[in-house]
Amino acid sequence: MHDRRRVRVFCYATTAADGSAHRAKIEREAGVFVACAAWPTQRIVERIAADGIHVLVNLNGYTKGARNEIFAARPAPVLVAFMGFAGTLGAGWCDYVVADPVVCPPWTVRSEVRAGRRRRLAAAAAAAAAQGAQGPRPPPPLDFGELDPEEDAGAWVYTERMIYMPHTYFVNDHRQGFREDDELRALAAAPGDALWRAEQDARHRMRRELFPQLGDGVFIFANFNQLYKIDPQLFRLWLRILERAPSAVVWLLRFPAAGEDHLRRVAREWAGDAVAARLVFTDVAPKHMHIKRGRIADAFLDTTECNAHTTAVDILWSGTPVLTWPRHEHKLCSRVAASVVCAAVGADAGQMVVGDAEAYVDRAVRWATEATYTYEYAYPPADAAPAPAPALDAAPAAAPMRGILDPDPQTGLVQHKLCGGPAMDLRFRLFMQRDQSRLFDTQRWTRNLERGLEEAWRRWVAGDDDLIEEEDCDGRDDWDGRDGRDDWDGRDGRDDRDDRDDCDLIGDDVQRRVEWSRWIEDDIAECLAKDPKAPVFAPPGRSIWVCDEDDAMPAQTWVREMLAWNKD
Repeated sequence: MHDRRRVRVFCYATTAADGSAHRAKIEREAGVFVACAAWPTQRIVERIAADGIHVLVNLNGYTKGARNEIFAARPAPVLVAFMGFAGTLGAGWCDYVVADPVVCPPWTVRSEVRAGRRRRLAAAAAAAAAQGAQGPRPPPPLDFGELDPEEDAGAWVYTERMIYMPHTYFVNDHRQGFREDDELRALAAAPGDALWRAEQDARHRMRRELFPQLGDGVFIFANFNQLYKIDPQLFRLWLRILERAPSAVVWLLRFPAAGEDHLRRVAREWAGDAVAARLVFTDVAPKHMHIKRGRIADAFLDTTECNAHTTAVDILWSGTPVLTWPRHEHKLCSRVAASVVCAAVGADAGQMVVGDAEAYVDRAVRWATEATYTYEYAYPPADAAPAPAPALDAAPAAAPMRGILDPDPQTGLVQHKLCGGPAMDLRFRLFMQRDQSRLFDTQRWTRNLERGLEEAWRRWVAGDDDLIEEEDCDGRDDWDGRDGRDDWDGRDGRDDRDDRDDCDLIGDDVQRRVEWSRWIEDDIAECLAKDPKAPVFAPPGRSIWVCDEDDAMPAQTWVREMLAWNKD
């Protein structure tokens, strides 16, 4: 999907071929594919340098089989980390991380903390100058240089700068690779609610096939992650949900199989036999079936220490709502599901994202206890009348469309199960609008990534990669107050300066973070007002914010939105 007129993709495969269809697709579609798994590091470094790579992307990070020594040698001018490792590499040889402000809030990023401290010092200097009008001009803010990674403030995590994507950093190919069965695809353009009715029938049929022992009134929570992601605190929350929602079950995978007996035993010890009996396990399914049967679940309970990543995208594509709690600001892996939910439903993300353990339990219980079930009965669609014989050169006619559910042999009627409630309302939106969702718009995502990488390269060429005394889009210097504006506190009529330590700017005070979000939004809005088609907002030495030219909720607004997740 890359624009081959501007981008040439080289793929250096440091793992051996596994014979999979995915590997074959990569080998076939990469502009240049180099199988170098058996090569020594020096040879790979020399090959990358000889190829003249501008931006080298690390897809492994600190994972099994990674070859980070290649990146430490800096065979390309700009080094970027993406996807493979959910966190900072903490290494001087990594320049950027492809992220979004939900998974990596700006106040956890070293370059942003440094800029914020400079901004606050400058505002204080400007205020002092205004109060002592006759005195000499205050000196410009001191350049802090690199922040000390061992400082006691604990105010930042990421040593790299961010390439902030406008919707989510997480890429997928579901819209191209995982479509419905033929029985639903034929209704994709049907008027009215025919597609939605057919999807409900398909869910009902698959549910009865997989769980014939469960009644129609049972609410199915699911989690398809590997079982190691279930920590004791989270498991207690799930048991509390089952205690408060007696008609619900939690569906897990034998992933691994040995985990089933252990979880059942702990559930009996902590909550009793009745609750433990409502843990339901099935085997792991092949990828295509895994995505299809995700529709069976009424809701997905995310793991909170390490979220569902690809699994969350799979589930959202199936239309199933995801309940997630981005538990830690400093852990990217605990915030991924919130990121993809934001991209899936935009400003309504707060319906699936909560801010604490109690809200997590209460929201799940509400979804289960407020679910409703009704039935409609109708005769199946009649078979199409025989068509006239086609011409010899005509394409074969499509088979007549039959109903998804079988009719009752005695009455001839089909029972259609209709579900309602808050979780079903979310499902309707997720399923019916997924082809318009930013989460599944891979072409748009690719175009935005190219903008971010091109800016990283432009910076390197221009040599303006370091934090300098910042200027806004019209060239005015906003750090020292010389244009008469105090950009930190003047916009809301409040004076937010005080004598607290600079690191409080990004500390636990929510109000400080609200001010931070206002600062970022105002700066980006000011730039876009002057150039609505600006591809990025990229103050020197700081993170790159990629701008989407057709977006109602750009990335910077999520800095403010996610502060509201603590309110249920």
